[in-house]
Amino acid sequence: MGNIKDLVGKVQFDGDRPIVVPPELQWIGQGRSAVVYRLQGTDLAIKIFYPGYEDLAHVEGEVYEKLNNHEFFPAFYEKGEGYLTMQYVEGITFYDCLVNGVAITDEMVQRVDEALEFACRLGFNPSDTHLKNILLTTDDEVKVIDVVRFTQEFDCPHWRDLKKAYETFYQRRYVPKKIPRFFIEFIIRLYRKRLLPI
Repeated sequence: MGNIKDLVGKVQFDGDRPIVVPPELQWIGQGRSAVVYRLQGTDLAIKIFYPGYEDLAHVEGEVYEKLNNHEFFPAFYEKGEGYLTMQYVEGITFYDCLVNGVAITDEMVQRVDEALEFACRLGFNPSDTHLKNILLTTDDEVKVIDVVRFTQEFDCPHWRDLKKAYETFYQRRYVPKKIPRFFIEFIIRLYRKRLLPI
């Protein structure tokens, strides 16, 4: 995958903002430590870590290698200096399910539980599992993405709290399944400040 390495080398950042990107790379999304692109015309996703976070490519690559291309996670292909290559998964996040009114079902929640339990059996401590790190694929499968923090040692309550909110509020008949983005962001801010009774 020499061509991938060349493309990654052409990406330039200003902090966490990509300022030079080859036209072959189509932006998918970005988070706290990396940006993800799709290589146009392929089913390949490339995760490029920001300056100062390049070592996380090795950490996350090792997690994916141990997950061994299990069905709950994207297939993993290669780790390089500051980047990873993996399967591009067509679908929408659970966050976008809420925004677009796509119902999140008990079965979907159960699949996330199964994915995290599988990771725990391998000795990982699944962390940072939130609405934007869970995908509903076009084949109605569920995949967990962004596993870089699965090696953290502290107890991360994100998924546990999301499940509690799902069971306590979302499943009620009168709660709308399509929720405005601004309201979701407001709830997230309250949660981060620990101002919600969860």
